[in-house]
Amino acid sequence: MENTNKPLGFLGAATSKWPIIAPILSFLKDRFSIIDLANPVATIDGIKKDIEFRGFSLWILIFSIFIASIGLNVDSTAVVIGAMLISPLMGPIMGLGLSLGINDFKLLTRSVKNLGVAVGIGLFVSAVYFLVSPISAPSNELFARTNPTLLDVLVAFFGGLAGILAGSRKEKSNVIPGVAIATALMPPLCTAGYGLAHGEWHYFFGALYLFLINTVLIATSTTLIVRYLRFPLVEILDPLRAKKTSRIFSIGLIVIIVPSIYIMYRTVTDSINQAKIETYLTETVDYPGTEILKKEISFNGGTPQVTLVLFGDRVPGELTKEWSSSFKQEFEGSLSIVQDEKEAQGLEEMSKMVQLYSEGRDEARSYQEKITTLEGQLGQLENQLIPANLSAEIRINYPDLESFSIGTMQYGLDSISDGALIAVAFVDWKPEVDSTLVPRRNKQLEDWLKLRLEKDQVLVQPMP
Repeated sequence: MENTNKPLGFLGAATSKWPIIAPILSFLKDRFSIIDLANPVATIDGIKKDIEFRGFSLWILIFSIFIASIGLNVDSTAVVIGAMLISPLMGPIMGLGLSLGINDFKLLTRSVKNLGVAVGIGLFVSAVYFLVSPISAPSNELFARTNPTLLDVLVAFFGGLAGILAGSRKEKSNVIPGVAIATALMPPLCTAGYGLAHGEWHYFFGALYLFLINTVLIATSTTLIVRYLRFPLVEILDPLRAKKTSRIFSIGLIVIIVPSIYIMYRTVTDSINQAKIETYLTETVDYPGTEILKKEISFNGGTPQVTLVLFGDRVPGELTKEWSSSFKQEFEGSLSIVQDEKEAQGLEEMSKMVQLYSEGRDEARSYQEKITTLEGQLGQLENQLIPANLSAEIRINYPDLESFSIGTMQYGLDSISDGALIAVAFVDWKPEVDSTLVPRRNKQLEDWLKLRLEKDQVLVQPMP
């Protein structure tokens, strides 16, 4: 008897061996299925309506360009997000992906034409704005759009997947606005306009590359979902032409993605090196009375270039040379030490900071010298002070004193010495005190005054 059983395959064998897998696979298939929720006809009609840029949609595009440019100019994230939400750029980009997915080459031509119009208007309007804007300095929002990496590729791809899946559903959702924010089409286009207006070609090409990544990956994800959902094809390609088209598309995609991988590699490498440099500077650049006011770390082709502004006591030149030499050996880069205004020439901001600090440091030293002088004078005055209750104590201890005066005087002044300040007491004893006892009484009073005034020397003299 002929065996008519067909091979079960891996999944069939697995479900036959472990029957519990079958209901799990059925559950997962039901949960993750998207084909039954798709509405191909309505999706195609909706995308085609959003492709054209004329009238209402054209003015919306211009307004969103102005809003995005203002947000980038003043470094306002909220304003930039608002421009993303009202931007109609997703239309022709999804039209590109749809046309490739259903082999509609007339739609492809129409999508490319309208996308070109949108890009041209975006560059022109944003360039005009940045030319007339009084704020010419690049903001962080602008700079953030100049170095696209593989992460931007992933965001564009998954954002495009979410966009076409949401657009293909019978029931519409609020996914599209989120996709517009995540993929960020308008900000890089306006950043390219800034680069064009100011001749900043790093901004122009970097932002334009980011826009290209977002455009191609959104279109690619749209094509993949359209093919997966089996949208009806407009033209059936012969196998040879289909293979050629697929090869060209794959090569183009690789050419676009590869630079972003390299940029991401450089970004990650620079971030790791920057962390190492920060640690190295903290551990190495250390001098009593000196601190790092500002540090600038940049990478030129992967080579670190560090500039440090030091404030406080001046670090000896031999030590700074040792730091620079050690840094060069460790990181194969350059370390510049700025300690005064002359060294800061060419660094306008640092020069001003160093100058202000130098002036403040000199003024502080001047005040410190004055304080030291005044403290010395105050100490001398304190030594000259006589306790307020001294006269009462003398009356009690020496009742036979007729009169008593005490003060300080410069003693021992001559041609080679300034002498010293000492306490001098002038006394006059009562007549009943025996004159032969006066020297002895003076000596007793002198010893008592030394102890009471805490002085090494006190002179007791007859009242003149």
